[in-house]
Amino acid sequence: MKHVVIGAGQIGSALTRELAARGEEVVVIRRSETPVAGARVVVNDVLNTDVLSEELASAGAVYHCIHAPYDHRAWRRDLPQREVAVMDAAARAGVPVVFPESVYAYGHQATSLHEGVGVAPCTPLGHVRADLLAARARHEARTASVVASDLFGPTANEGSVATLMIFRPLSRGRRAWVPANLGAPHSWTYLPDLAKAMIYAATHQPELSASMNGASDLVVHAPTAEPRSCRQLATDAAAHLHQPARIGSIPVWPLAVAARFDATAREVHAQRYLWRERAVLRPGALSEAGLAPTPWPVSLEESLSAL
Repeated sequence: MKHVVIGAGQIGSALTRELAARGEEVVVIRRSETPVAGARVVVNDVLNTDVLSEELASAGAVYHCIHAPYDHRAWRRDLPQREVAVMDAAARAGVPVVFPESVYAYGHQATSLHEGVGVAPCTPLGHVRADLLAARARHEARTASVVASDLFGPTANEGSVATLMIFRPLSRGRRAWVPANLGAPHSWTYLPDLAKAMIYAATHQPELSASMNGASDLVVHAPTAEPRSCRQLATDAAAHLHQPARIGSIPVWPLAVAARFDATAREVHAQRYLWRERAVLRPGALSEAGLAPTPWPVSLEESLSAL
C-alpha cells in the first residue's frame, strides 16, 4: 500500500520510519530537497494540487503533518488553506486523510481530556485548532484527527518541550528549566505511538467509523502512557543519564514580560494553563481497539539515546 506523508518534521519523520519498517511504500511531499530515509521525496507545496493529486491517485492514505511557526497569526495564514487543498485532493481520490492534533482546541478540558467532548478553546492558538477541526468535520473527505499530548521520542525536534527543556540540558549536566508547575501531572505522547495510531486510523477507518456512530470525521486519542509531572520526567531521565535530577520552574512574570516583544513567548504565556495545572489525555477508541503505549522505560531510553 502506498502512503503519502506531507511534511517531514518530528511527526512526519516518525510516520515514515514506522511505515518503512513495515515494508510499505512511502512518498514524502515536502518543500525541501533533503532526503528522507525509507521514502521517495517529492519537492512540492500542497497548494500545487496537480502534483498532490497525481500522488494520491495511487495511494491508500495521506497523512497531513505540516506545521508553521508557533504564532497563531502564522497558523491562521498557512494552515487552513493547505488542509483544504489536501482534503479536496483526498476526496477526489477517495482516500482518507489523517491529521495529528493537539489538545489546544479543548481549552481547560485538557485537565482530564476524554474522547468525544466538544471544543472549548481559550487561547488564540486554540481557536485556530478548533476552526481546523470544524473544517474537517464539514468537508466531504474522510478524515481522522489523532489527538496527542506533548510529544517526545527519537525524532523529536525543537517543538518538543520534553526534549528541548528537560532531556537535552540534563544530558549535558545542566539544570532543566520549564515554565510549569513541577508537580502537576502531565501526559506525554511518544512519537512512535502517535505514528502507529495515525497509521491504524488510516487503515482501519471503516471499523473506527462504525464504532463511533458512522462518523466520517473521526477524532481519536493517541495511546499515551500514564501522566508524569515534569519533576518525575526529569528524575526518570536523570537516572538513565546518571546525572543529578536538577530542574527548576520558570515563574510566570518573565514570560509575561517577554510576551510583549516576542511572538513565541506570547503564545507560550497564553498556553500556560497547560503547564500550571494538570493536563491529562485519557484513552479512547484506539486503546479499546488494542493499541497500547510503548512501555515507559523503552520510550525513555530510545528518546535519550537519540540525543
